[in-house]
Amino acid sequence: MTILAAEADFHPETLWDESPPASPDSPEVRWCCLHTKPRQEKAVARELRQAGLSFYLPQILHESHTPQGRAIRSLIPLFPGYVFLKGDQNDRVTANRRNRLVGVLEVFDQEALRQDLQRIHAMLRSGLPLAAEPHVQPGMCVRIKSGPLAGIEGLVVRRGGGDHFVAIVRFLSRGTSVQLQDWQVEPISQRGTSREAFTC
Repeated sequence: MTILAAEADFHPETLWDESPPASPDSPEVRWCCLHTKPRQEKAVARELRQAGLSFYLPQILHESHTPQGRAIRSLIPLFPGYVFLKGDQNDRVTANRRNRLVGVLEVFDQEALRQDLQRIHAMLRSGLPLAAEPHVQPGMCVRIKSGPLAGIEGLVVRRGGGDHFVAIVRFLSRGTSVQLQDWQVEPISQRGTSREAFTC
């Protein structure tokens, strides 16, 4: 089985650390969503890394086969056509120097996007088998109680094979899912911010 080399999915290593508040005199650093031209996500991510810019390109394992039947496993973008950039206006200009973008999408709820991306990152790093969720349906909000994803909150969506836990990026209405048993999750109270945060 051939395994294609993986591209770095985020930069820098401290991307998920809590950042101190920006100085009032410094350029405003915000998350935005780079809408790329088809099949340009990894090239954009590679150029952002070379330029020392902060980004996140969530990727998921995909298996395909050659005409001869040989299996090929590779990492593909979880959200085709999108790369998340954390930077200022100058960084956005730098990101578009190679003309690989369709446009830059503004993100107005910065904290919501940061939380969503951290949940996606934790799920992708868990080692559990995941599936892309192109269209997320509303469901019960739960918190995972045990295992490598303990503490992560998200939605439960009914699938043919059972219930799946879904972490979404609300900005894109897309996400990733993993199958869990009832004993592994607990409902989140409708009171407080957790319930409201997911807009179930």
